[in-house]
Amino acid sequence: MKTKLLITPVASIAMLAYTNTSVGVARGFAKHLAPSSHGFRPRSMSWLQSFSTTSSAAKSSSSALRQDVRRCHFFGTTTASFQRAASTACFLAPDGMTTTTEVTSTKKAPSSSSIDEINDEIETIARKSLAITGSLPPPNNFGGLSYLDTSSLSSNHAHRVIFVLGGPGAGKGTQSERIVNSYKCVHLSVGELLRSGAEKPDYPHADLVKELLVQGKIVPVELSLGLLRIAMDEKVNDTTSQYGSRIFLVDGFPRNFDNVQGWVEHMPSYTSVLGALIYNCPMDVLESRIMERAETSGRSDDNLESARRRFATFQQQTEPVVRVLERIQAIQAEDGSGLVGDSGDMLQVFNIDATGTVEDVWKATEAAMDAYVKHDVLTANDHLLKAIDAGDSEAVSNLCDGQLVIDPIYDGPTSPTSSFRQISNAKLDIVDGIQAIVSYDRTINDELCVRETREWKHGTRGWKCVRVSREQI
Repeated sequence: MKTKLLITPVASIAMLAYTNTSVGVARGFAKHLAPSSHGFRPRSMSWLQSFSTTSSAAKSSSSALRQDVRRCHFFGTTTASFQRAASTACFLAPDGMTTTTEVTSTKKAPSSSSIDEINDEIETIARKSLAITGSLPPPNNFGGLSYLDTSSLSSNHAHRVIFVLGGPGAGKGTQSERIVNSYKCVHLSVGELLRSGAEKPDYPHADLVKELLVQGKIVPVELSLGLLRIAMDEKVNDTTSQYGSRIFLVDGFPRNFDNVQGWVEHMPSYTSVLGALIYNCPMDVLESRIMERAETSGRSDDNLESARRRFATFQQQTEPVVRVLERIQAIQAEDGSGLVGDSGDMLQVFNIDATGTVEDVWKATEAAMDAYVKHDVLTANDHLLKAIDAGDSEAVSNLCDGQLVIDPIYDGPTSPTSSFRQISNAKLDIVDGIQAIVSYDRTINDELCVRETREWKHGTRGWKCVRVSREQI
């Protein structure tokens, strides 16, 4: 029996890379393919499937294709983008094994101008969307740790936002629920807000939204964002909440370029996007999860036909949005506005492999969330030391638990020549979503230097220092 190997576009490029360039490049493609019961199947990015070649033309066209790959930002901008491109390769396992292999092609490779047009659009939108991070100031440094001072967000009443994106069944809801439980974030689904808004008698656009939803048409982005702002304000003004300065998880948004542009036009004065959690998962795994979920969910769209349509929409419209977000991050790093060293950039995009168990995916999600929470904790620690240095007892009180004992030797004003800014060797440990420990070497005066450790807890008014210990060094 013959072995049939179906090679989709990127798989062709991978083979060319292996035979005509370097083994390393080919392995870079191959290791990101998603295993399945049918061999290896694609993870994402169907809109790049216009790349293809035939076996007979492979040798003669290899040079031109490699030139297209170099030209395409997708393969050169970020590792994450490269990995998602590689995962579109689809190898179908044979029924049996033999020495004969057939190679089948589907589409012709597009011209270089088509590739350039895609990249130009993404580049243009990314550069027009740099304001997506809102009022965040340039990065700071605390004892060697880079962080973003988020105090301006509180003073400007701007909401912290993290986008949560992924195909249907990728586990966004499951992971978001865990994030809410551990980090006390607020989970908002734009789709759910639209459905609930359509039923609110006091919502002025309820009839229009309901009509558009029934007809399956896109709701104007201005209405979606308006409902999102209302929901954020309601949560912030909820006096029963035990936690202040909360992060909002915006689920399933932005879905397309229009959503991105609408956000940049209407939201920067109200929000600051800290980054995005991208859950990547291949279609066969998504199908399996959705069919399993359909047994109990009661959702009308939990069926294979709907799932495949939704997945195709995600690939065609939302994957390019991910590229825009990644490009914004890269631009910030290029122009120096991003963070330096261990933290990434001003906008932090995390690509998470969602094919593993819930616990495996949660470990990656926790690491990403810790990177976001880090900004608030280090901001609080930095401002506390500034208040101590300035002798601002009110500010110190606002940043400390009422039971914390203040030691005048360490927590009193310092002289201009011996400032708290002599901080070094800082370390941060996020114990869980609402507790953290910051330690650092601190020079108190010319003769006294200590290793200071502060424990922080997230409460009704944000992060507060609940315990401090010191060891002379």
